[in-house]
Amino acid sequence: MSTIEQQVLALSAELNPDSRKQQRLRDLTSHDLDTEHLITMAVKEGLVCLLYKNLKQSGGLNPFSKDQRKRIELLYHQTAGFNLRLIYDLREVLRRLNQNKIQVVLLQGIVLLQKVYKDVGLRPMTDIDLWVLERNYPRLTDILVSSGYRKDRLYPNTYRKGATTLDLHTHILGGERIKARSMLFTKSQDHIYADTRVINFEGHQALCLSPYDQVLYLGLHALKHNINRLMWLVDIKGLLSNWNRSDWKALMDRAKEMGQEKSLSCIFFLLRHLLDFYPPEEVRQFLERDRLGFLTKRLLEQRIKKDLLPVWAPFFLFSPGKIGLGSLTFIFETLFPRKEVLRQVFADFPDLKVWQLYWMRLVQLLVTAKMSLKKS
Repeated sequence: MSTIEQQVLALSAELNPDSRKQQRLRDLTSHDLDTEHLITMAVKEGLVCLLYKNLKQSGGLNPFSKDQRKRIELLYHQTAGFNLRLIYDLREVLRRLNQNKIQVVLLQGIVLLQKVYKDVGLRPMTDIDLWVLERNYPRLTDILVSSGYRKDRLYPNTYRKGATTLDLHTHILGGERIKARSMLFTKSQDHIYADTRVINFEGHQALCLSPYDQVLYLGLHALKHNINRLMWLVDIKGLLSNWNRSDWKALMDRAKEMGQEKSLSCIFFLLRHLLDFYPPEEVRQFLERDRLGFLTKRLLEQRIKKDLLPVWAPFFLFSPGKIGLGSLTFIFETLFPRKEVLRQVFADFPDLKVWQLYWMRLVQLLVTAKMSLKKS
């Protein structure tokens, strides 16, 4: 049984709640509410700005103290200010890229601000993700360096300028970092790039994913990160909210074509249980054909109960569908990635030798496995 705080947070994860849901929010906040715990949960899940907006609109802020109201209002305004800065800096980068005829695909939050959220203060962001073809990568980085961006010491595909961080990808799923991720799709990423669309971003040209690839990509991104932020599910729900029957059919066809029935099943399982979102009946029937395995379901249920997932969870949530050499390679590389990646994982210990890095990784895996067994 979910707590009142969890119910309030789930109802607050709405971009445009109707009068019925606003009334439900008022009813829930009239109960004995642990407002401090609710704020902590909302910050962790990336939903504190949505919480502030929807509680303010519904008249549900009464249980919060004056200091708490000021705090969440300040977080909303800080988010808006930071996002505006990212938008300004990206606009300048795109201006130079357009001049040099270099195309980039905008991924994740930055494109969703325009397409889904509308309000610049609702969706917290930390960086801007850009997907660029490998042949254009050197020219892109030259332009960034000449514009004042500097390469991060630990993350070679990350460039920073002041508070703005650009995370560059030559493979949409980070295959340049974990090479086995290129096996996740049954077709090459060229098929995804071929379906990208030109958009106008603040007066400059950029590319974005097709709506169906956007959903698949956001789902895989959430699973890759153990779904540790509810915000990523809200992103997907926002994209799906006004779809018609033909859109749903196109998504199912694309999922089958790219081998993503399982990942999509995971996402809709979570959407149903965490955000009370149900796709059309024919979509549910399609997803049930690829039933989730016992351990996969247990992991998803663990997330629904608000527990963090172990670091090995991507074996079951974010892996090639069929067991074979590809999936075994993916599992091994996810467990024990290259030393450069492990140095990023254990950034607080820069002087470790290679064997020490892998020893620490083994200990990390064993500890999280033991914790998961205790919880089960």
